[in-house]
Amino acid sequence: MTKSRDTTEAAFNKRAASYDSNSWHIGYARRLVELVAPTPGIRILDAATGTGFAAIAAARATGPAGRVVGVDISAGMLDRARQSITAAGLTNIDLVQADATSLPHFADASFDLVLCSAGLLYLPVQAALREWHRLLAPGGLIAFSTMREGFPVGARLFREQARRYGLDLTDPATPLGTESRCAHALREAGITPTAPVAETVQFSRGDLEHAWEAHVHGPHHDAIATLVPEQVQAFQHDYTSALADLLRDDEDRLLNPEVIYAFGRKPSPPTAAEPAPTDPTEPTGADPFQQF
Repeated sequence: MTKSRDTTEAAFNKRAASYDSNSWHIGYARRLVELVAPTPGIRILDAATGTGFAAIAAARATGPAGRVVGVDISAGMLDRARQSITAAGLTNIDLVQADATSLPHFADASFDLVLCSAGLLYLPVQAALREWHRLLAPGGLIAFSTMREGFPVGARLFREQARRYGLDLTDPATPLGTESRCAHALREAGITPTAPVAETVQFSRGDLEHAWEAHVHGPHHDAIATLVPEQVQAFQHDYTSALADLLRDDEDRLLNPEVIYAFGRKPSPPTAAEPAPTDPTEPTGADPFQQF
């Protein structure tokens, strides 16, 4: 396991105890599953499952005849997921601690659907999508969610404040932050993109109470670790004060970030009676989920 993976696991282990307190995470994951609408009996991989929000929603949708495998690098997150699964009385979910970009213990075409709610923010995108392509059965669907570039506004504010402490942080949403970038990433992995869905997701005021922790133990955790404790303390004070000011001045923009739900299918091999399409690279615009 690389140092980056070690630190990512450690960061999410620290976030595990409070992760479920962010109500928007739950709605975000459930909406992804709702858009896909899994049918009974299919095989589902929930990559970077975290505390299992999408896995639980998918398990309920596919029913006892289906199977969901939730994969995450963080043992702490999986422990929380296991508690939630037990409390929900679900028996059709398996949890595996592993790097979601490398799952050699699963055979090719093991799944009909791969979900990733918000997790690509922390993963090398092409490595993940190519591995999920391998794991999908022909005709299977990949569905992931991402923040639009520049959102959430509170994260942009965090990056602005970080410059005062010598940190030049990039927007982690940039690689997948537009519909066209999502489609390009899917095509690069051999997946045919279908029509994305652009919406907003709602934060609560309570979610903002966890914003500092989410950033410090999120995509920028390595950069924050370079600061001395006194700098971290001052940074936290400056950021939480600026966040409170923004909440007062522009609550609607702060609490309603723009998100993208992206979808793509693994092409099925053409048959003699059904030649390959001439241009499989563009979104079809048709109902992207009719198989499920």
